[in-house]
Amino acid sequence: MSSQPNRIDLEALLAQALRPVDPPEHLASDLEQRLHRISVLAADQIESWDANAIHDPRTWVGPAAALAVGTAAAGAAAVLGVRQRRGRQRAVQAGPVAFARKAIDTIGSEVTRRFNG
Repeated sequence: MSSQPNRIDLEALLAQALRPVDPPEHLASDLEQRLHRISVLAADQIESWDANAIHDPRTWVGPAAALAVGTAAAGAAAVLGVRQRRGRQRAVQAGPVAFARKAIDTIGSEVTRRFNG
């Protein structure tokens, strides 16, 4: 009787578990739409703020939070848009510094466009 234990191929199990999975095609567009919706809601919140309440600092919390969230959402949506339009390979080929410069320019123009209507 051979009492040799069953060998588990740990390396094969790890390779199978850590295999890259491509996200669904609609994931980026759904995320971009949600981020756009958040930035629009934040802009509406800021727009509805009563300008006469500027003298009371207690009323600044809501608009300040809306500004921060809206800016972050618009920036993230802009980055997603750039990545979708350019594609991953072109972004890598252009180099990280060039991509970062272009992304910052796009974020700035996109935030301005979305808050100005």
